[in-house]
Amino acid sequence: MQVEITVNVNGREVKKVVEQVDGTLEQMEEKIDAMSRRVACEALQASVEAVQSPRPLFRRKGEGSVTGDTGRGRSSD
Repeated sequence: MQVEITVNVNGREVKKVVEQVDGTLEQMEEKIDAMSRRVACEALQASVEAVQSPRPLFRRKGEGSVTGDTGRGRSSD
């Protein structure tokens, strides 16, 4: 069976994967799962790159443009 996964970001095709998948149902499931995970990683990266500057910071800026602590402490695990 031929499996095709296409990823579009903002209407632009960023990734297209076409693979032949065969074998037992379990083998086919594993191959399609691995294929979708690879494509998902690439789609996430393309989405991040599509964000226009300035990108939002995940942490507050500290003095001297160094990112600061978010205020959450470390767990004692």
